Amino acid sequence: MPVAKVGEISLCYKVSGKGQPLILITGFASAQNMWYAQVRAFSKQYRVVTFDNRGFGKSDKPPGPYTTKMMASDTIALMDCLGIEKAHIVAGSMGGMIAQEMAIDHPQRVDKLVLFCTTAGGQPWRDVLFDMIEASDPRWNRSKPDLTGARLQKFMVAMASRSFNGLFYQVLFTPLVKLQATLGKLEVPVGQLEAMISHNTLERLDKIQAPTLVLAGGKDRVMPPHSSEVLASGIKGAKLVVVEDGAHALGGPLNREVLSFLGSK
Repeated sequence: MPVAKVGEISLCYKVSGKGQPLILITGFASAQNMWYAQVRAFSKQYRVVTFDNRGFGKSDKPPGPYTTKMMASDTIALMDCLGIEKAHIVAGSMGGMIAQEMAIDHPQRVDKLVLFCTTAGGQPWRDVLFDMIEASDPRWNRSKPDLTGARLQKFMVAMASRSFNGLFYQVLFTPLVKLQATLGKLEVPVGQLEAMISHNTLERLDKIQAPTLVLAGGKDRVMPPHSSEVLASGIKGAKLVVVEDGAHALGGPLNREVLSFLGSK
């Protein structure tokens, strides 16, 4: 895959299809191949750009801490490298946090915006993450949130197990993640986790100008629908859709909702 130099780091990316630019931003500890089904569907109509965020996959992994604003700047710089002035943005989970910062700080670069299974952050979200880290490592103390000393392998397993509700993932995927954790082979992007912890756009959502679709999974065990309700209520004119049986990874309904929204006037 090609690599783009953005500031002091390099990002691994891929471009598929032709048409209006559509950028997909991955979530926490996810590589761009997670978008396989979306790229197949979207590249029939759009020029789809996927990439590995800093700190994971084949992109550079500089020491942290990272911020979602920093990672938004990475994405803008990638657009510059590819000659993309303006694009639709589709982003979930941590990617949705990055996309919020893009839409707030670079409104002229965002056409339509789709945020799914994500949050505006702030203390309620930090409490969710801290609860999960403490449950994974009782020695860790949230009053001194230094992640370098935390046992994050179990946290990664908890995140994976909460992200998927289907039988396939419960029977095959989650046990595989647990095995990798036991062997110490899970890649833990601490910088990305730090970025999620510090994310907070609660008081700035009104600055988002792009037409916005907010999607929530009705059975999301990482970011419950209330997080999406807060987002949609804070963004002027945003449309909220709840996929009733949707988990944190929305799957097929994501493609349908995105294509319908992007194709609407």
